[in-house]
Amino acid sequence: MATTKSAAPRATKTAATKTAAPKSTSRASASVKAAAQSIPKVAATASAIKQAAAKPVRDASSVVTEVMNKVIDANPVGKAAKVTKKVARAVVKTRRAAQLNRAVRNKVIVVTGATAGIGEDTAIKLAKGGAIVILAARTPEKLEATMAKIKADGGKAFAYSCDISDMADCDRFVKTVLDKHGHVDVLVNNAGRSIRRSIKFSFDRFHDFERTMQLNYFGALRLIMGFAPAMLERKTGQFVNISSIGVLTNPPRFSAYIASKAALDSFSTCAASEFADRNVHFTTIYMPLVATAMTAPTKIYKAFPMLTPDEASEMVVEAVINKPTRIATGLGLAGAVSHALTPKVSEYILNQAYQLFPDSAAARGLTPEQAAAEEKNLPKGKVDMARKLFAQVFNGVHW
Repeated sequence: MATTKSAAPRATKTAATKTAAPKSTSRASASVKAAAQSIPKVAATASAIKQAAAKPVRDASSVVTEVMNKVIDANPVGKAAKVTKKVARAVVKTRRAAQLNRAVRNKVIVVTGATAGIGEDTAIKLAKGGAIVILAARTPEKLEATMAKIKADGGKAFAYSCDISDMADCDRFVKTVLDKHGHVDVLVNNAGRSIRRSIKFSFDRFHDFERTMQLNYFGALRLIMGFAPAMLERKTGQFVNISSIGVLTNPPRFSAYIASKAALDSFSTCAASEFADRNVHFTTIYMPLVATAMTAPTKIYKAFPMLTPDEASEMVVEAVINKPTRIATGLGLAGAVSHALTPKVSEYILNQAYQLFPDSAAARGLTPEQAAAEEKNLPKGKVDMARKLFAQVFNGVHW
């Protein structure tokens, strides 16, 4: 009974208010009411900021991000935006999968270096899209492991062991693939070798340049020359070359690696104009730093933003779907423009970067103890790196 009595007056009062009050007054009341309701949220936000500020000192951006995430989570509009973002990502992913399916279904695609990192991730995605993926790498056990992953997901894959740096092995691999599969629609030249060493430490290591060129250029070129005739005859095909952002930015200490990638880039540019009327395309991907086994030994890379193999393989998927001539990041394009317009400025900046980071301990023959002591002084992040670079460029009595 008490519940009934208390409910009735409220209903009557509300009805009376609706009848008596003009529309403008109702709107004003609603605004006041909304403002009053937002006060606790504002207070909660202020409290969250205060609590975050009271915690041990952290990066300022992380504190602001944490607080803003809490505000968004507490706000219906913010929640809706998050849901919308998830839905949008799902739609894009679905659309991307459909595009990939149309581009690669039942096509024979060779991926070199297919047992780890970018190569493995690319092979798995292409197989999911319906391609018949040919896996190439040196180690049979690793090839079997990658092929098992693809087949467990319902994809089609075949694995053939091949040392891309061995020209005779390349020829054998090409013959095997053509004999068993008839032709190749796409070749992804992903296998590669990277060397980070100053030229002054390479005067007695000419073999570094020979080995790098042998795999990154001659090996890739041998496969192109092996699969190209059938592509030209069938008037369809594509070569996707995984190059490096370094070809655009010309970083120090990578002369052997960048030269080998630039050689393949130049060959592809020349060949593309010869093959254009036969519907055979070349795509060069100027890949930025990627967190793989190849980059792991170089500790200073931790101070730089790096792509995951998943993000890197998406660039390869983009290449196969749309067949662009080149794919590059904003940083790579900025480096290329800088070298073209202000070469001396670019040279000075890169020289400062060269002075900032030493060669590896192995390149200079340091003992493990010396290497460990030196590593403590290396930049640990972007802020630390910027601070050290500033002190180096504006060297003076105060720092």
